[in-house]
Amino acid sequence: MLEIRSRDVGGITVLDLKGSLVAGLGLDALAQRFKQLVSEQRVNMVLNLKDVSVIDSRGVGELVANFSSLKKNGGSLKLACPGKFVREVLQITRIGTIIETYDTEEAALKAFAA
Repeated sequence: MLEIRSRDVGGITVLDLKGSLVAGLGLDALAQRFKQLVSEQRVNMVLNLKDVSVIDSRGVGELVANFSSLKKNGGSLKLACPGKFVREVLQITRIGTIIETYDTEEAALKAFAA
């Protein structure tokens, strides 16, 4: 299952994810959360992946879909704190060429000011 906690840091929404980004285990809840936040004009987001243990192709697809949705609405998505396995999947799928990924949440937040 995927737990999603939301908080605001200086006008940027940080979603703390805990669990798995895999088909059938909460990705629909993540998609719904993104839609809700976009409808509230909360379009600058950081996904804190520190407590995400695994990601599959559907999870990667969901990241790209959400990134595209935010971009269309004038916002941006940044990824923070991926663990070793998640980082490897992001590198293999070359997601880093599309979505900026940072080692720390602080660095991801600072990137919005740049």
